[in-house]
Amino acid sequence: MRKAISRLLATLALCPICALASPDETRLLQLGQQVCKQPDAPISFQGATAQRSAIEFRNTSIGERLEWRPAPDQVQIELLQLPGRPSQTILTRTIPAGASLRLALDQNCELSEARRIAYDDDGMATRIEHLDRELQKLDRFDWLNPSLPAPAANEPQGPRIGMIDSGVNYLLPHIAASLARHDDGSLIGFDFWDMDDLPFDANPARSAFQVQRHGSRTASVLLREAPGIALVPYRYPRPDMSRMKQLVEHAASNDVRIVGMPLGSNRYADWADFARAAEAYPEILFIASAGNNGRDIDLSPVYPAGLEIDNLLVTTSSNDFVEPAERTNYGRIAVDYLLPAESLNTIDFDGSAAVVSGSSYAVPRLAALAARLLAAEPDLTTKQLKKRLAGFSVRGRTGRYVATGFIPDPLADTAMIEQSDQYPFIPESPAPRYELSLAATVLDEQWLDNEVEATLGDALDILSQCDIGIRQIEVTRYDTSDWLRDLATGSAHTLLTRTRGNENTLAVVFAKDTRMNEAYDAEAFGLGNTANRPWLRHSVWLTHATSDRDIALAHELFHVLANSGDHNEISGNLMQRRTARGETNLGKAQCQTAIDSGLELQLLIER
Repeated sequence: MRKAISRLLATLALCPICALASPDETRLLQLGQQVCKQPDAPISFQGATAQRSAIEFRNTSIGERLEWRPAPDQVQIELLQLPGRPSQTILTRTIPAGASLRLALDQNCELSEARRIAYDDDGMATRIEHLDRELQKLDRFDWLNPSLPAPAANEPQGPRIGMIDSGVNYLLPHIAASLARHDDGSLIGFDFWDMDDLPFDANPARSAFQVQRHGSRTASVLLREAPGIALVPYRYPRPDMSRMKQLVEHAASNDVRIVGMPLGSNRYADWADFARAAEAYPEILFIASAGNNGRDIDLSPVYPAGLEIDNLLVTTSSNDFVEPAERTNYGRIAVDYLLPAESLNTIDFDGSAAVVSGSSYAVPRLAALAARLLAAEPDLTTKQLKKRLAGFSVRGRTGRYVATGFIPDPLADTAMIEQSDQYPFIPESPAPRYELSLAATVLDEQWLDNEVEATLGDALDILSQCDIGIRQIEVTRYDTSDWLRDLATGSAHTLLTRTRGNENTLAVVFAKDTRMNEAYDAEAFGLGNTANRPWLRHSVWLTHATSDRDIALAHELFHVLANSGDHNEISGNLMQRRTARGETNLGKAQCQTAIDSGLELQLLIER
């Protein structure tokens, strides 16, 4: 026995891959360690030398790949040297059914990670098993194709909404409870990748062992914003995109009226069959993402967004300035809508909280709005549904980016805004020469009346050095939906259009928090920063976390009155970049600027 082991080790030393004539996991680990320790040694099997090739990323060499294909297996070894990182050796074994083993070795050629794919009797990959250093199975694994859970006690009654993505994790309770099913309990959704009825969230396109999970996140956004719908999940047919025709026919035959498509590619050929099928079923509204390449897809198309189909809408994600968010695509012809889809809260594949961004997540938001409209009016045609959606958009200056406009708040139809209290606040300061037209809106119960009044009164005391003030302020409290209590460009449209009176009244909003991507505790909106979002014009927002609230409010009010975002570094001056206690002075020239501008903007009245 000892002689046999000695012969094996000697063989590995001279010809590492020769031991793979009938490979097992232990020998593969030994092979990986041998190549890791002697990367330049000649490696051959049955008289053939392993194929070597460089590994490049963005025109930079990051390592070398060794590949050898003894029938029926394939073994690949990657010697990686990423800039600024320790070296790593990755060994992958592939069998006819697919990848079966992945071993990762650290810079010391010690095993740092091991995974194995388990298959069922039909050769279908079911899960990825995690192994210990002795290659023994751990309790931890990642599902690839688990069985479908039993139907929920209460079947969803809303319209059937399809999502074409990488599938969904139907083991998550909130997804399982929303699945559309046949009368026998079987799933209506389908996996057009594996061609079975288990569209589980798994995209192994990059790596069989590091599977991407996307569909559960997009579906969770849809289900949060359109509760009660019947979800029909589809796993897209990456191995054969001609199956998209079957997918569309499947959706049509199962009364799916809206289909979200947060995916795409650069090749028209991938989507030609889908295009023909979608046109054949005009009763289905398809909603596609514009993509995340940061480009004009009128000039450089992506698909299906670039298809000219009457029953297809294309959407992209907007930033706080009502422009395409960083890296998202746009197109004044190909893209229909901008809408807020940055830093959204959702549920990840494993059930944990996640924050997501991009045009992919604009799709479920628009689909959810369409689903709610359809639930309210089930007989809407696709043309009528598109017209209803257009009614939620504002045009503004969005024509540079999209064809139809900006949907500020895809939840606007569900918003609750109720006045709970209103009372006048009369400052103690003497009547000013220049009276400011101002109203105060309180959105969060954390703002106590005495805090609001002290903030307003002390801020006006600071502005009184310019003889600017107010005789009386109407303070109005509102009970609102949660998302309206924070500052955000889109939801501010819903709030301000429903609560604001005179446009020449400067609105002070006492908010809970901010959801702006560039977050400030206090923020002012004048003419200069509201060209694409005029509903925010002449408003000042304070979050409850704002420090030195009175000084912050006076500072932001001055920005609006002066119609300027400028700051200075004058010691003791109110308009320094960072406000501080005791820094409240305003010079004569500053006061005159604020007065002249405020009068021109009709925010001030001279008494």
